[in-house]
Amino acid sequence: MTYLALTIGPIYKTLKDAKKTRELWGGSYIFSYMMKQIIAQFQEREFVVPYIKDKSMFESGKEIGLFHDRFIFEAQEGDRDKLETRVDEVLHYLSEDTKVDYDFLKKYFQISIVEKELKEGANPIVEMTPYLDTAELFIEVAQYQENKLTKMLKGNNSFLTKEAFGEKKSFPSLPEIAMSDIEEVNVKALLKDDELEVYDNRELKPYLKPYHKYYAIVHADGDSMGKVVSSLKNRDDFQKFSKKLFEYGQESHKLIKAFGGETIFAGGDDLLFFAPVVSGEKTIFELCDEISQGFNEAFKGTEATLSFGIAMQYYKFPLYEALEKSRGLLFRDAKSGEKDNIAFSVTKHSGQTFQAIIHKNGELYENFRLFSSNLKGGEDIDNFLHSIHHKIESNKPLLKEIAQSKEQLQNFFDNYFNEEVHNEYRAFFEQLVAFIYESYRVAKEGENPLDKVYATLRFIKFVQGDKS
Repeated sequence: MTYLALTIGPIYKTLKDAKKTRELWGGSYIFSYMMKQIIAQFQEREFVVPYIKDKSMFESGKEIGLFHDRFIFEAQEGDRDKLETRVDEVLHYLSEDTKVDYDFLKKYFQISIVEKELKEGANPIVEMTPYLDTAELFIEVAQYQENKLTKMLKGNNSFLTKEAFGEKKSFPSLPEIAMSDIEEVNVKALLKDDELEVYDNRELKPYLKPYHKYYAIVHADGDSMGKVVSSLKNRDDFQKFSKKLFEYGQESHKLIKAFGGETIFAGGDDLLFFAPVVSGEKTIFELCDEISQGFNEAFKGTEATLSFGIAMQYYKFPLYEALEKSRGLLFRDAKSGEKDNIAFSVTKHSGQTFQAIIHKNGELYENFRLFSSNLKGGEDIDNFLHSIHHKIESNKPLLKEIAQSKEQLQNFFDNYFNEEVHNEYRAFFEQLVAFIYESYRVAKEGENPLDKVYATLRFIKFVQGDKS
């Protein structure tokens, strides 16, 4: 059987040039748009990836890029020439839509086609992937003085929003996303040319919490997917696998949207999205947990898990910094060593950053999820949390000695926080004790268990306190 595969880039390079949310979304969506136009001409072929049996995905109005950066299908005679012709046609169409000249687009987009004859029973994903990886490595990077595509994305990309949303509309700004849970004021109506000036608006100030000046950008990626792919045996297996990924992307987008976020990309096992830090009674960690549960259900019975890189950034800092940080948290931290992790960081307006990595399987994760999300701020919450942090820091040797006993840990906090004003926080102290206990219990050699505790306490103070 002969297979044709195609890969397209440079996606991450395009995203890195974005200064605003709509530029970042457009820089991602344009690749999915191109892949859709190419694949549309080969709908009658048997695709290994992506899943294209749901023909509605070729319609406009889907809001997100559903076509990822690679495809593989069973080829018929003459398909290689047809594919090359179709790629060229799409570049010409794109030139007309974007008003960017064809020669630039042809140099900018890194498109490689691989054709291989495989033995009967071979796994086309396993067999074709190394060839695609190699093709990407040997693409010659074009040299040009001005990135005309980036310039277009900064200006008018209305043809993309019309294709994605079924109408011409503006992609939500950072303030709209970060403040999506403010129902009393129409944030969009207050926006000016400089979107960030809205934070100085007097009408908004009574409703602003410190976390409204921050947003989250999240990368998610499947772990051990290579093992899942290697286990696929036949055409039916490939179809089921691709369909699961397609449905996971669709369902994740619904969850993100309901939370007040916006999906930048949902293709394969990859997710990239913006989200508020807090939405109603939920934090970003609860959204990621819901997405993770959907992924785990889809791939139940396999070793596949889902890791996250979550960068929470002050609104005045450059967007590309958050993108880089989120990507690094995922691929450098969450996916190094033991997988199935959440790696998160918060970069405050002062530039100070705190971060932690939480493994998503076991009691520690459950404690973290409850502990980071369930505290409701009481009176003078900032000073209360600061005093806890100080008490833990000044008693580290003692806590290390008693960490194996929940009873002794509970006695420690009962003794130091025994005034009437602390009574409303008894449930919080129980969660804190459980979190410290589990942090020490699962700590690896060379790891400071209290780092996770400090970072989580600071996150709680960040979302519940009155000071940014």
